[in-house]
Amino acid sequence: MKLFTIGPVEMYPETLEIRARQIPYFRNQSFSRVVLESSEMLKNLLDAPADSECIMLTCSGTGGMEAAVMNCLGINDRALVIDGGSFGNRFCEILQTRGIPYDRVKVPEGEALSSDLLDAADGGCHTALLVNYDETSTGQLYDIEMLADYCHRNSLTFIVDAISAFLSDPLSMRASDIDAVIVSSQKALALAPGLSCVVLSPRMKERILSSDECPSYYFDFKSYISNGKRGQTPFTPAVGVIYELHQRLGSLISNGGAAVEIARVKAIANDFRQRVIELPVELPSYPISNALTPLILRSGGARALLDKLEQDGFVLNPCGGKHSDDMVRVAHVGNHSVSNNIELVEAMTRALLN
Repeated sequence: MKLFTIGPVEMYPETLEIRARQIPYFRNQSFSRVVLESSEMLKNLLDAPADSECIMLTCSGTGGMEAAVMNCLGINDRALVIDGGSFGNRFCEILQTRGIPYDRVKVPEGEALSSDLLDAADGGCHTALLVNYDETSTGQLYDIEMLADYCHRNSLTFIVDAISAFLSDPLSMRASDIDAVIVSSQKALALAPGLSCVVLSPRMKERILSSDECPSYYFDFKSYISNGKRGQTPFTPAVGVIYELHQRLGSLISNGGAAVEIARVKAIANDFRQRVIELPVELPSYPISNALTPLILRSGGARALLDKLEQDGFVLNPCGGKHSDDMVRVAHVGNHSVSNNIELVEAMTRALLN
């Protein structure tokens, strides 16, 4: 089976080789070195400011989202959430669970996030803005510069879920003045699931260290910051995935860094989108992430298409809700090439036109 899913994704041979090894003991200097080096490389790829902090969490991406909310915000905050799909709504559900007041900017179905939608939220006494940079459920890529400017004008804490956008779309913590970025192992990093990282700006780190508000024992970032000084985590981490991370980050940096990888993913995404022009499908009109392509099937039948493709050895992402029968998502991250696009489009042609 060839995975064209947005997570897990096709892994690289070097990563699979690490996964085949015995997981080593981790409370020692050898593992501490791996953690410290990985943290610095991840911050490098995110263009994080000096003295930023990398928190390594053993959890899913949603765990990283909730941990960021619990540590970066409190009950005296009022958040503004960009809600354009399942993952924007998930931020709302996390805030509600945590008792943190919020409002949402609801992005209309099939439309792009606009400055008018943002400006309508002015005057809401908000203290933070939360966004899924790539709303993975729809593939929409939001305008990070527009959001950064809005946060700057309104003095808002800026929290960005970059779980599927990291290494797929341009992102700079420094340029966009982001306070917290969430990434996860099973997207463009192409690692096994189970590791999420939250990178904190220096000012957010100081806010967390001076606060006693975190309502969690396991996810209390103060403990991670303290243990991180020696390259450790307060609890047993995803040791094997961290070794995978160390190798993958080193490879990315030695091959040119984030810009080179983003260009590679973009080229594969654009190639795929050109190849499906003649098929009975459409792309949404809103801006799309390089990470994946949402395909609207003019005649529906998404489930049948997914089943036929799986029989041919290709696995794609379905969509939920109202698009369960007329949209599929094709991912371009991980160990993919143009030749894989050719094979997939040939299989799609057989399934849709024969």
